[in-house]
Amino acid sequence: MVNSLRFGLWAIGIASAIILPLIVALGFRAAFQNHVEQATVAELEADLRFMTRGLKLEDGAVILVPKVLPDPRFEEPLSGVYWQIVDDKTKTIVRSGSLVTFTLALPDDVLPLNTVHRHVVKGPEGVDLLLLERRIPEGVEGKHSWRFAVAIDRSLLKGQVDAMMLDTSPVFFLLGLSLLIVTFIQGGMLMGPLRQASRALALVRAGRKERLSDIVPKELATFARDFDALLDAGERQVREARQRAADLAHSLRTPMAVLLARADEIDAAGQAGAAATIRDVVTGLEHRATRDLALANIHGPNLGRLVEISLAPVIHQIASALGRTSGRENLTWDIQVAPEHKVRLDQSDLTELVGSLLDNARKWAKSRILIATVSDHASLRILIEDDGPGIEPHQRRLALSRGQKLDAALSGTGLGLSIAQEIVLAYGGSLDLSDGLLGGLRVALELPQTNLG
Repeated sequence: MVNSLRFGLWAIGIASAIILPLIVALGFRAAFQNHVEQATVAELEADLRFMTRGLKLEDGAVILVPKVLPDPRFEEPLSGVYWQIVDDKTKTIVRSGSLVTFTLALPDDVLPLNTVHRHVVKGPEGVDLLLLERRIPEGVEGKHSWRFAVAIDRSLLKGQVDAMMLDTSPVFFLLGLSLLIVTFIQGGMLMGPLRQASRALALVRAGRKERLSDIVPKELATFARDFDALLDAGERQVREARQRAADLAHSLRTPMAVLLARADEIDAAGQAGAAATIRDVVTGLEHRATRDLALANIHGPNLGRLVEISLAPVIHQIASALGRTSGRENLTWDIQVAPEHKVRLDQSDLTELVGSLLDNARKWAKSRILIATVSDHASLRILIEDDGPGIEPHQRRLALSRGQKLDAALSGTGLGLSIAQEIVLAYGGSLDLSDGLLGGLRVALELPQTNLG
C-alpha cells in the first residue's frame, strides 16, 4: 500500500469518476428500458382493443371483420411489429401483412376470457417477440371465441434504449469529469492545511518560530499541541542530562585535587614513580571531565530555539577580546567575513565554537590570523588559519579525537579542536584540518544552509 495521502485521494477520485457514472448509467438504462417496455405494452394493449372492434354482429351471428391498425409497419413485411387472430372454433388464422406467411406460435395455456397475457415467443427469423394476447368470446357462455395477439420485436426496444444511452453518454462523461474536478478541489482543500503545517514545522526547525501550535490551522491544533508537548519534554530531558553531566564533572574536581596533593606528598617522600603515575591518572580524568562538561554544554539544533546570527559581529567581538587578553600587540587579525553571511546555531554554541578555534589559532600564530567565509546555496564555509608551525598530518586525527596538548608549554586543556568538531557535527556540518596559505594550520568548517520557501 502506497503511504501517500495525495495518491489515496486521487485513487479514490479516479475510481469514483469511473464507477459512479457507470453505476448511474446502468441504473438509468434499467429504468429507461423498463419505461420503454411499459410504454410499448400500453401501445400493444391499445392495439388489442382496436383489433377487437373487428367483431361484428350480423344476422344474429358474430363475424370477424379485421380492423386495419394505423401503424404502417403492420403491413410492411418482417417490420418487427405483427398481429394475428385465431378463430378457436374453425382454427382460421388471420395475420398482418408484416408476418407474410409466418404464424405466431401462441402458448398452449389456459387463457381466461378478456384477460391480457404477456409472453415472449419466437418470431420470423427466430427473433424474440414481446407478445400480448387476449381471448374474446362470442357470447356469455363463450363457446366460440377468438384469440387476438399483437407482438413486437424486442430488438426494436433494445434499439431505443441503446439510442438513448448513446445520446446521454456525454452527460455521464461530464459527471465523471465533474467528480474528478471535485476530487481535485477537495484534495487541494485538504492538502492546504497539511502544506501550511509543513511550512510551520520548517519555521520551527529553522528557529523562526518557537512553537507549532501558534501557526498551524485549527484543524491540526491537537497535533500541534502534542508536538509542542513532545518538544518541551525533550528539552527538559536534555537539560536534566546536561545538569547531571555537569554535576558529575564538578564532583570529580575535589577528589582529583586531593589526589594531586597526595601525589606531591608521595613525591616529596622520595617515591617519584608512584607520584608520576597518580598525576598521569588524575590528568587523564581531568581531561575527561573537562571534555564531558564541555560536551554537556553543547545545546545542539533544538527545534524552535535557533535563530539567524550574523557571523561578522561575533567574530569581531571574540577576536577583539582575545587580542586584549593575549598581550601580543604584533598579532594581526585579518577578518574577511561578509556581513550577509549568517548561521543558524545556538548563541552559546556559536560563541564556544568560534572562541575555541580563534583561541587555538592565537596560541600558535606568530603574527597573523586569517578568518574568511565562503557561501553557496547549500553550505557556508568558515576558514580560520594562522602563520604558526601548523600540525603534522599524522597528528591531526589525534588533535581532533583525543584533545591532547601538542605543546605542554602552552596553557589550556588541548580540547579546543575536539570540542569544536563536536559542535559542528551536532549541526550536521564537518570540520577539516589542512595546511593553510599562511604556512600554519587551516581549520575549515562547513555548515549546512537552511532555506525556507
